[in-house]
Amino acid sequence: MTLLRQLNGEESLIGSPPWWEKLALQNLPLITYLNDQFCSVLFLWRDPEGDENHSNTASVLLSVNSVTNHHSWEPKCLERVAGTDVWVGQLEISATWRGSYSFLPLTADQLPGRVKAAGNDSRESQRHWWIDVVQGQVHDPLNPLPVQFSGWGMSSSLHLPNAPIELGWSEWEKGQLRSIEQSQITLIDWQSQTLSNQRRCGVFSTSSGKAPLVVLLDGQKWGAKSGTLSVLQYLTDTKKIAPAHYLLLPSVDSQTRWKELSCHRPFWQALINELLPSVKKRLQAVDRGVTEYVVAGQSLGGLSALYAGLYFADYFSKIISLSGSFWWPEQNRMRSPKESSEECEALNQPPTNSLADLILKDHLEVAKLQLYQTVGLGEKDMCLYNDQTFQAIKEKGGLASYKKVSGGHDWLSWRSGLMNGLIYLIPGE
Repeated sequence: MTLLRQLNGEESLIGSPPWWEKLALQNLPLITYLNDQFCSVLFLWRDPEGDENHSNTASVLLSVNSVTNHHSWEPKCLERVAGTDVWVGQLEISATWRGSYSFLPLTADQLPGRVKAAGNDSRESQRHWWIDVVQGQVHDPLNPLPVQFSGWGMSSSLHLPNAPIELGWSEWEKGQLRSIEQSQITLIDWQSQTLSNQRRCGVFSTSSGKAPLVVLLDGQKWGAKSGTLSVLQYLTDTKKIAPAHYLLLPSVDSQTRWKELSCHRPFWQALINELLPSVKKRLQAVDRGVTEYVVAGQSLGGLSALYAGLYFADYFSKIISLSGSFWWPEQNRMRSPKESSEECEALNQPPTNSLADLILKDHLEVAKLQLYQTVGLGEKDMCLYNDQTFQAIKEKGGLASYKKVSGGHDWLSWRSGLMNGLIYLIPGE
């Protein structure tokens, strides 16, 4: 309550329409420096159903990407200010952090204690509970920045004061960049005989001639609505990135994505034999061409991108891997936290038959590889797997740039990583 009084006047006004109207004029969440390393972040959410006497909301989880513990029955929650529609919460976060966050309103039936009591407190039970409640996440309407769209739904952006400057993205968020029209994107329907599926791909060019072709895995996430194409055009115009063609390659669905991006040779063979010729033909029809290929992917796509660079090096030598899922093929390594000393000890070795393992055993060559790799400091075990992969490539003489960013397994981190990777691999003049 003290924090709210400091934020916006007298206690008797908290939750009133004038109080909320005044808040809407401020930049929320409220960020306060604690010291050189940490900031205090105050989050506020307005219950659309009113106070506790009128609302079905029994609790509100605060989900900050890779800060909130998604593996706990007691994650961070907001607290209701009694007799009002105000929910408030506070976190201390690294001053360099950049990440997305959302609110998860829960009904009484969704409360973790009730769900746990009705079933069991196993790790798998907790995971199913979290997957269920996260479907209801909502963004922060008081946050003035553009809404983010993640795999779970809408979320909001959190940029702490010492977070690295995002080239192009700050201009996009301020509305300073031109939106890309749909007419500027060439659509290609890829009906794959090899994969027995079909999808609609997009090609966007910042070049009017011959240039690199950048394959963006999970291309549906990088479309015009996300701002990505506007930022690419801006960074090309300002000569940070060389002119290029961009192939937005979407995933068909989650199940197909798991199959195709889990080091699946037929996927890349089909792309080379079926899709790339169609793309080159479309480009040639408007006096454009392809000089080389770059592949960029995140999470499972970051794994698949490196796979392409290792198994199809004659095509894809330049790779951007963001938060690569290098636990593959041992899916049990995704489960966290590790409970036994044996499990913890196993982490010190790359997964058997993983890309790092095969590189170290000289089953894969890295001589042609040019890799830009990132992982978020908030990604816990993922940092270790990415460390192992980078060290294997470095030990065997591959060319790689590896960055750990103050963020999580998050599109807000990946969008900066994509631009920085392109600047590294295909720099402008």
